[in-house]
Amino acid sequence: MKRQLRMTAFHVRQFVSVPYFIQLMVMTTTATTLVQFLAASAWGGITPMQGWVRGGVVGMWTTTTCAAGIIGFERYKGTLVHLIMAPVGALRSLAAVVCAAASFGLAAFPVAWCTWALLSASGSFTGPGWEVWARLVVGALMLLAGCVALSLVIAALFVLTPNAIQYEGLLLVPVFVASGIVFTSAAPPAWLAAASRFLPLSVPFELLLGRVTSVAALGGWLVCTAAWLGISSFLGRRALRLATRAGTLEVV
Repeated sequence: MKRQLRMTAFHVRQFVSVPYFIQLMVMTTTATTLVQFLAASAWGGITPMQGWVRGGVVGMWTTTTCAAGIIGFERYKGTLVHLIMAPVGALRSLAAVVCAAASFGLAAFPVAWCTWALLSASGSFTGPGWEVWARLVVGALMLLAGCVALSLVIAALFVLTPNAIQYEGLLLVPVFVASGIVFTSAAPPAWLAAASRFLPLSVPFELLLGRVTSVAALGGWLVCTAAWLGISSFLGRRALRLATRAGTLEVV
């Protein structure tokens, strides 16, 4: 586990060395937070916390979708073959690359908070008490785990096409709607609320907003996240088999 975290940290540093990824996270987060602030100022309906948290979630998931083309990007750089032949195992080395996108996405939350603080000329809108910040930290870490699980599946699916990076935008809105992230002041429809339980993003989002989350919901989130990780392992091994045995997946 410690080695995996070190590899992920290394690839996060490599990830942020590309200006496009930083611009994508910052621009998406600030633009979404700005829209939330203008809407709250004009019509109300949401609290400041709902506004900047949604901005952070949107920025984090937008950055996570880079996982669709991150392996193809490594192929373009000529480093994919070295990752596959790594002594620690191809799956572990490639998982560290994919996890870098979601891990860097955590930076969207302080960016969203700072954006709202600048727009409102105040930093006291989050609420008093350490309980609020503890809930935000736990919710962000749970959201990170959910994003990592989804990003691993996305990377394993999209690695089969050389144009994966062009399809990243197609992953944004469907996941937002299906996970219920677009609903803050109003509850989603019953059928959508039920479907959102199959995505490991809805429960962390509810926790971030301070909504009541039952023990059963937390248990369901753990099962859901584990299921997505299991799917990613199966798809990752299949993609690796295509690369090293069948020879139908280019690595150089």
